[in-house]
Parts: sequence; C-alpha cells; structure tokens
Amino acid sequence: MMNSTHGARRHAFGSLVAAGILVVGVSACGSDDDAAVDVGDGTVEVDVTELENDVGSAVDDAVDNAESNTDDLAQTLRDNGLDSLATVVETIDVEELVGDGEFTFLAPNDDAFAALSANDMADLLSEPGQIVDTLQNHMLDGTISADELAELDSVETRSGETLPVTVEGDTIMVGDVAIVSTDIEVGGGVVHVVDAFLLPS
Repeated sequence: MMNSTHGARRHAFGSLVAAGILVVGVSACGSDDDAAVDVGDGTVEVDVTELENDVGSAVDDAVDNAESNTDDLAQTLRDNGLDSLATVVETIDVEELVGDGEFTFLAPNDDAFAALSANDMADLLSEPGQIVDTLQNHMLDGTISADELAELDSVETRSGETLPVTVEGDTIMVGDVAIVSTDIEVGGGVVHVVDAFLLPS
C-alpha cells in the first residue's frame, strides 16, 4: 500500500502544481492571512490560509481516492477467489493500471499464477513497475461485457498487443487464454477472469 500511496501523492501534486505555486508566491508576499495577487488588469485579495488548506485537502482527497481504488479492486478480486492477483495489486499504484477512464480487466486466476515458473514469476512480477507493464497486457479500454466481447474479432490491450477473440462452444478465448468467469463489476470497469497470463508475443 505504500507504493500506491506514494504514487497517488506524486499524481496529486502534479495535478495541483499550479495551485501550489500560487500559494508559495502569495505566501512570499507577507505573513498576513490576506494578500494581493496581480491578475493582469488589477489585483484580488486572497486568503492565503484558506487557499493553503484547500490545496492540502485536494491532495489528501486524491490520495484517499487512490487508496480507495486500490482497496476496492483488491477486495473485489479477493471476493471472487483471485487471492494471488489481489496480493499483487496491493503492491502497485492502481491508478497507473486502470487509468482515469473505463476499463476491462482480463484478470489471471490463481491457477494462472501457479502455472508460472519461478523464472517467469521473477521476470513478470519482480517489482511494481514491471507488474504494471505485465498487467497492462490484460487491460482493455472501455467497459466490454462478455456478450460484447464475444461479438468482436480482436481486441487491443493497453500495452499495444492485438489479440484475436474466438468463441469455442460456451467459452470465449482471448488470444490463447480462456475466460472462465465474466462481468464482475468494479469501480469504472469490468473484470473477466482468465485461466492464464497474456504474455506479449
């Protein structure tokens, strides 16, 4: 969870850098709670303390939201028997994985983890950045239900891989992996459970 929080703080501070600069600039004008800020055609009075509090609250909210997203996704995975993947998700910044929009997650189940050799496990899941890269090949843009997925000829993962979609009886295949559970809703996305890892070609 520390990596998730640290990443969230970087993201939050990046998003609020303009406001932060404004606070520093205004504070430098003096120690009074109110300060005049030049806005081109004139000046406006700014409550420095209130502005600082607003920026701090926005940063804290962004961190809390990122932690909540991590908790929500990890808990949803655990609730559906994906303990190994949930444990992995708790070590990364989920915002880097799911992004800001809707997503479809082809989530490897515990059997998929068990099938990995020790070398493959080390190569794919050795550190947070590598984990995100690996799981990006399991992420699709937009929320795609199982029925919608079955109508497609192929999908493109967020890592740029184009994978064929085929239907064999009642089973949807994406690339060479089978979807074994479908349409698990979480946050702004949907999860389909797959029986193996989708490794880049």
